[in-house]
Amino acid sequence: MASMIGNIVKNNTDITDEVILTSMLGSLKAIAAAYFTATMTGTTPELKSMLSSALVQVMNSHSVLTELAVKHGWERPYVSPAEQLADVYKYSITEKQ
Repeated sequence: MASMIGNIVKNNTDITDEVILTSMLGSLKAIAAAYFTATMTGTTPELKSMLSSALVQVMNSHSVLTELAVKHGWERPYVSPAEQLADVYKYSITEKQ
């Protein structure tokens, strides 16, 4: 049953490693924001310490995934902003077709 559902999803979804990684990065950003807010509003030093530790782990995970994206060429952080924008525009045009 699970493989049948998996095949249906796979046939109807154009998902790549890049899409999965981008989704994971977005999720980690949201999680980091939540942990940061919780850390800043925590009431006890023990709670703040625990939340701060979790935030550091999330930030480390984000760093590892960002390194992976750069390694595969999915992210190019050192090109000019104009070139980054041109790349996104080209990608959006090719994905619509």
